[in-house]
Amino acid sequence: MYWLEISVEVDGEAAEAVAELLRPYAYADSVIFEQLGDQSTADPEALESAIHVKIFVTEDDDSDAFRQKILEAFYHMNRLYPVGEPQFRVLEEDDWATAWRKNYQPFRIGEKIWIQPSWQPVQKTDIDDVVITLDPGMAFGTGLHPTTQLCLQAIEEEVRQDYRILDVGTGTGILAIAAAKLGAHHIIAFDTERQAVLAARENAIRNEVESSLFVFQGTLETLNPQPHDLILVNIIAPVIIDLLHHRRLLNYLSSRGKAILSGIISDQVGEVTAAVVRAGGTIIKTQTSGDWFCLMVENKRTL
Repeated sequence: MYWLEISVEVDGEAAEAVAELLRPYAYADSVIFEQLGDQSTADPEALESAIHVKIFVTEDDDSDAFRQKILEAFYHMNRLYPVGEPQFRVLEEDDWATAWRKNYQPFRIGEKIWIQPSWQPVQKTDIDDVVITLDPGMAFGTGLHPTTQLCLQAIEEEVRQDYRILDVGTGTGILAIAAAKLGAHHIIAFDTERQAVLAARENAIRNEVESSLFVFQGTLETLNPQPHDLILVNIIAPVIIDLLHHRRLLNYLSSRGKAILSGIISDQVGEVTAAVVRAGGTIIKTQTSGDWFCLMVENKRTL
């Protein structure tokens, strides 16, 4: 059996929109964000501005009609915002899951978070570095996308050892694992996708933080409202708004708690801000990377 890789090269502003366009067609609804190293500089941590958004499709789902449907979807998107054409590549069974790994190199985020791909030799890091060994598999959360980087920077600043933390839509577990590595011992993480939960659990074991991290497949409603000192949400703006409005996300915050909301494009900030206010919260800090925003929210209410 072969796998079909569908890849689109975009800028940071269009990455999430393209991901959402491709997600319904993807195997296990999984979308990969790949950002290559910048070959024009000697800085090993420099990244190109372009992002490759990729999905994989099984041989059974591939057909001329299927590919035409993808092309038509991008034809309509390009009329609204130019994002380029999707590229199709056939991969053999042994190659599909690791096709994107060759360009995923170790890199630093924030002051001391070091992302180390599990298949790469460990590079020399500073003695105070927090090293996260990661194998994303087919789950979202490589650390390459600006939304994840903004979250990690915020986590580095906010996490305390006694904090209770909730990671909503954990993906690879990268945010929860970072919190654990920074000293938190009470972390709950969940995702609706089975592949993400498996990846997060494996990465927690790989990083020796499984005793601090409970990962399950489910939704926010699975949990009883209880006080958390930090809630991590790195998804997309419409889902964040739904979590705030219909799922009562801020009811899961303690009186001293904060929520880190990321995955928000600049033109969506107003809608998310309004949703925060309606939910009884207030934005106390904003971080940006290009067109992406990360909001730090406090709860005006107490449980």
